Order: sequence, then C-alpha cells, then structure tokens
Amino acid sequence: MSLQLDHADNSNLDAALDIIFDEVDEMLLAGEYDRLNRLLAEIPTDAIPVELLLGVLTATLPARNRLPNRASFLARVAQTLRDRGELEDGLLHGLG
Repeated sequence: MSLQLDHADNSNLDAALDIIFDEVDEMLLAGEYDRLNRLLAEIPTDAIPVELLLGVLTATLPARNRLPNRASFLARVAQTLRDRGELEDGLLHGLG
C-alpha cells in the first residue's frame, strides 16, 4: 500500500486525500503501526503536492507517539516545502 501518493495532481487531490485517510485509518484500526511507520520513511516528499503531505500528517497525528518515523517525515515535509517556497507561517503548526 502506497497511500495513493503517486501520480496525484490537482484534478484528483480530493479523491487521493479520501484514500489516504481511509488507508491510514484501516492501518491504525488493525494495529499496523510498523507498516505505517515504514511507509512514512519511504514517502518521497519532493514529488508530492502540499495538500497530500498535510493529509498524511493529519491522518497520522493521532498515532504520532507510536510512529517513530513520523518526526523525520515532518522534518522532511518542512524542508521540502521550504525548498519549494510553499512553507507559510503556521502551516505545520499543531501537526508535530
């Protein structure tokens, strides 16, 4: 499962976000924290729209204490958005 982050563009962001939330929710309900943790380490933040990156952070927020790779994912997201000029003040506030 790749969280449907590949090949997302502006025309299907809503559908991709729905899938992300559904897949993350399923993994969390099934207790698949290790699997989700591995996925967080593998997500190529530079190739993914900001909306989807924020979606992953939001969907995984309730389990942040059980996902050690989430902190590094958040740092990579911040750096990617900074590099792309998309990091606005407060954008990641509350997602840590």
